[in-house]
Amino acid sequence: MVDLRKKSVAGWGRVIIILFLLVVIVFASRQLFTQEPSVPVTDLNPLQLSGFQRLLILAPHCDDETLSSAGLILAAQRAGMQVRVVIATNGDGFLFATMQDFRKIYPKPSDFIRMGELRQQESLAALEILGVHSEQVTFLSYPDRGTPDLWNNHWATSDPYRSPYSADTKSPYPITFDPNAVYAGVDYLKDLSSILESYRPDLIIYPHPMDVHPDHWGLNVFTRLAISILRHRDPSFATTELTYLVHRPDFPEIKGLFPTESLTPPYSIYELSPNWVRLDLSPTDTAMKGQAVKAYRSQLPLLHSLLDSFVRANETFFEVTDSTLVTTTGGTYSNPSSWIDVAGKSIPPVQLDPVGDYATRDLLPAGDLTALFAAQDKGGNLLVCARLREKTVPEIIYMLRMKIMTDNGVSAFRARTGELQSGWQPLNRTDSVACLKVSLSDLGNPWAIFIGATTVTGGRIEDETAWQMIQITQP
Repeated sequence: MVDLRKKSVAGWGRVIIILFLLVVIVFASRQLFTQEPSVPVTDLNPLQLSGFQRLLILAPHCDDETLSSAGLILAAQRAGMQVRVVIATNGDGFLFATMQDFRKIYPKPSDFIRMGELRQQESLAALEILGVHSEQVTFLSYPDRGTPDLWNNHWATSDPYRSPYSADTKSPYPITFDPNAVYAGVDYLKDLSSILESYRPDLIIYPHPMDVHPDHWGLNVFTRLAISILRHRDPSFATTELTYLVHRPDFPEIKGLFPTESLTPPYSIYELSPNWVRLDLSPTDTAMKGQAVKAYRSQLPLLHSLLDSFVRANETFFEVTDSTLVTTTGGTYSNPSSWIDVAGKSIPPVQLDPVGDYATRDLLPAGDLTALFAAQDKGGNLLVCARLREKTVPEIIYMLRMKIMTDNGVSAFRARTGELQSGWQPLNRTDSVACLKVSLSDLGNPWAIFIGATTVTGGRIEDETAWQMIQITQP
């Protein structure tokens, strides 16, 4: 007799997978990358662990810690280092996986929470394979896909973000670092700062700023902010920062299980800043990483090829550096190419952005960001400009966002072109740049700023630069 129940369940699983693949195809058709040369793995310097004592790995979701750093975890333990893993969200917003695992077309909030609990246990199982025990793992339990909203729109605890998946404004999970924290940027920052201050890692691993997943670049900016604040308060705090890439359509270059092949960064990112290092894995370590990846059972039906792509002969990391605000002695504020420093040299960008890397950006050069510039003039004004690939147009909204760090705390500053909204300042556009000029004293005389730029058409983001931290000294 045929088991109709099993047959229908199997059919349902195929339907979910087909739906997911259709979404992937649509996404890929909109986000095509141009063909680029490969980066030779020999161009990446080997990562040396000698001298480090405490490793902290920060992951946006349950699995990123293993995909990015399983080999590093094994190598660090062999080197006698302490290892701690912090996972920011429980990945409960993966709709298709929740539909697939719980056989529901319309999952309820309780189903998404079940998925988050399941993913927590998968990370614990994977890390146990790598020799990391549950007491070394911390779950912050912030909202999946909500990190940018905490950064940009829901900073204060009085206005928390509500997860569209769990329907909560605070963690519903029994396993949570601070059960009293709400979904607000200030609490996210507080949790990260608390861990940094108590553990005091000398090697920190977290996501790359150009990762396209919102929770990945979101964890990047929160982490850099927390590190910068701690260094400002305590100059004795010294740590090395490395970032990893997971989500970008051109990375890994070839998808699938190729355990003897090398992993290298996308050329479009590498050519802007080649400060990448590699950690070579032995065949035994690569095999162990593969076993750990298999622990993520809820993700494998839909993401098997992507997850397997990180089981390679090496892991790659990018070395983080902050910028320092340079004083300009000449030039026009709305023309960063004219800025010169005290030595009479041109002032370079503080952040470069890949050009023409997506099909939509290649077709819309006025919305394709190429660089961020920042300087201070002798009058004590902050100058910030975003440069576009071609001349700006009124149909595109250009935005500059800043986080301002003063001894009184963290505040936000936002400027844009077009019709102003509450809380926004005007942004001027001239030729191929969009610029602002604001008094540093009006900003509270900050000791550092974080800046990022965005272009928007029809309510859709066309391009975003990575955020850059800039330290400030008095002119």
